[in-house]
Amino acid sequence: MVATRRGQTGAAAVERGGDSEAAPIRVGVIGTGVGAAVHIPALQYLPETEVVAVCSRRVDRAAAAAAEHGVPSFVTDFRELVRDPGVDAVVVASPPYLHHPMALAALEAGKHVLCEKPMARNLAEARDMVKLAERVGVAAMVNHEFRFLPVRARIKELIDEGYLGEPHAATLVAHRSSLNDPYGRPFGWLMEQEKAGGMLGAVGSHHVDALRWWFGEINGVAGATATMIKRRRLAESAAMATVDADDNFAFVLRFANGALGTVHVTATAPFEGEEEISLAGSEGVLRVRDGKLYGARRRDTALTEQAIPDRLTGGLPIFAHPLTEPTILLLRAWVRAIQTGRSAAPSFADGVKIQEVLDGVVRSGQQGRWIDTSGARWPGTRT
Repeated sequence: MVATRRGQTGAAAVERGGDSEAAPIRVGVIGTGVGAAVHIPALQYLPETEVVAVCSRRVDRAAAAAAEHGVPSFVTDFRELVRDPGVDAVVVASPPYLHHPMALAALEAGKHVLCEKPMARNLAEARDMVKLAERVGVAAMVNHEFRFLPVRARIKELIDEGYLGEPHAATLVAHRSSLNDPYGRPFGWLMEQEKAGGMLGAVGSHHVDALRWWFGEINGVAGATATMIKRRRLAESAAMATVDADDNFAFVLRFANGALGTVHVTATAPFEGEEEISLAGSEGVLRVRDGKLYGARRRDTALTEQAIPDRLTGGLPIFAHPLTEPTILLLRAWVRAIQTGRSAAPSFADGVKIQEVLDGVVRSGQQGRWIDTSGARWPGTRT
């Protein structure tokens, strides 16, 4: 079903910052969850992009998103959107179990693609996606927008400048409460393993991407997942459904240089805690607490707060959703890749390697052993 509406371009598009002489890149957005809350406002802020269509399987959601943001057309079939000659690029912001067919359809139509994380349900699907993207030759990126959070971007700069020396150890711990109440967030795809639900994919993918970005390639992983809240209420019902996707996970990474990293995340804590990051190397340490970055180098007697340069924030206004700002910064990299034909990160190739680690955590928990992700044991299988 297709519907078209004409009218204003939406409040988010009134002041987008900057000018662009070239015709804007016409983008279709699939998904009205994070797609409508984050991607459409971010795209409408950029002068280089124009949101021309939005897609949801439910016509009421598609129509509502189009009306709220002033998008000129909406559809309920993603195939119709990707085949549209008036669409140059596609954002796949659907639940992750739909990423593979939707991204492949967009790539086969020759569209540039930005895919939400986790990239796919498994490594096999992710490899399909990267191979087709490389064959078609379009700009294909994964929305690991956490790379563009100012604190994390500053960590990357400091590591590249030698602040840590040789990386030795990384620890990331997060105690969240979003899934603590079985009667709170209703049962949905996030609670279904078959649909790529679970916190390992939802947030673990971000953490693997960050640690790999900071410390380099990951050669091995060992870990496990757990489901602590096993029943959740159904939406608009008092009935309960069985949960089989993880709400807790922990894993250890072995990096190519021999460094180790640990990640431990719970979404079932009774109190919302801050994310804590601690990185150590031969010459220094960096720590993130309460959203602030601290550091110390050899012979320092105390941690000191590290300033975050204004240039890392992009000079952006404050948006309703906290992930809109880093998504704008990532979209700028995607736009440059589309315009120049050069690759940009985080790429589909990055997404494949992250998916390999995520799959490795699950296999490790099932088999009780380390999983080799170096490519040395099965060199023909690496992408």
